[in-house]
Amino acid sequence: MWSDESILELLMRGGAVGAFLGLAVVIARGPLAPARVTGFLFCLAAAAHTLTQQGGLESALGVSWPVIWALSAMGAGLFWAFATELFGDRPHLQAARLAPAALLLVIAVLAANGVWPKGLWLAHNLVGAALMAHVLVVIWSGWRNDLVESRRRLRGPILAAAAIYAVAVIGVQVSEILWRPADDLSPIAAAMLFVLGLAGLGALLQAEPDLFATAAALRPPPLPAVAAPLSAEDAKLAERLDPLMRVDRLYRDESLSISALALKLGVPEYRLRRLVNRQLGHRNFNAFINQWRLGDARQALSDPAQREVPISTIALDAGFQSLGPFNRAFKAETGLTPSEFRATALGSGAKGGANTSGATT
Repeated sequence: MWSDESILELLMRGGAVGAFLGLAVVIARGPLAPARVTGFLFCLAAAAHTLTQQGGLESALGVSWPVIWALSAMGAGLFWAFATELFGDRPHLQAARLAPAALLLVIAVLAANGVWPKGLWLAHNLVGAALMAHVLVVIWSGWRNDLVESRRRLRGPILAAAAIYAVAVIGVQVSEILWRPADDLSPIAAAMLFVLGLAGLGALLQAEPDLFATAAALRPPPLPAVAAPLSAEDAKLAERLDPLMRVDRLYRDESLSISALALKLGVPEYRLRRLVNRQLGHRNFNAFINQWRLGDARQALSDPAQREVPISTIALDAGFQSLGPFNRAFKAETGLTPSEFRATALGSGAKGGANTSGATT
């Protein structure tokens, strides 16, 4: 005989499953993008986790149980993949993003089959906790430079809440492994899942269409150019912004922030965010600044008069803090390393020795 508390918990878990499946449908709508793929998988994993935490369902779910169990085991890894893709603005999904989820599944399978179960389940939860901690760092560190308003609003109330919940669940499970069962917390966890699922569904239903757009879809040409018609107000702001970047080369300042640039222009920060995002086509401020820096570097690498200037010097002069980020950004932008680009731009007469100081090969 089921108690009133058990029935209430079952109803809340059912509602949470429905909310997470609704979230999966909302996220899956629209053009294919890395954040949509990982977000869809995470929502399925969240629904699966909700089911696996309710006892007595294994036999009822039959042949679908192994798939549900596997998704549940990968939940923390899929959430990490979703968060890093949503905030990372990568044009393509990299297989490495799913590696943590695969690792969690392998650990769970080994533990479930009796291979050092207590230690491996503890490792499973600690890996999950580390992934959630990294998600919180990603959410916080990119907040100021995020130019997509709908995504900025989601950082705090939804993704951080989900990460905190995941850390709490992992803490309960670790406590259960090391000390004693925590069955009394099951109804509370069900209620949190239900509220979280509804909140996420409501927030994503109201989100703007560009939330899941890829950086490539919004990216303007190599040199700064307007990607959409400007209002009279924004056109004036763009006219004032251009010489600060093109003539004064403010992008060379390593510490330049969007708030500092807005102060320099004498406009509210939200107006500058709107211009750079909606009219100039960038999803974060670093991408906007790096576009100018890379244009500066391309020009220097193509200049015969600077043939003997080390690539590391060119990178630092353009505003990059170190050679590693410059090399990665340059290769992503041009498909070539700085050394290859210089050799191509200057022709076969470019001396190999001129590129050896600080250059990639």
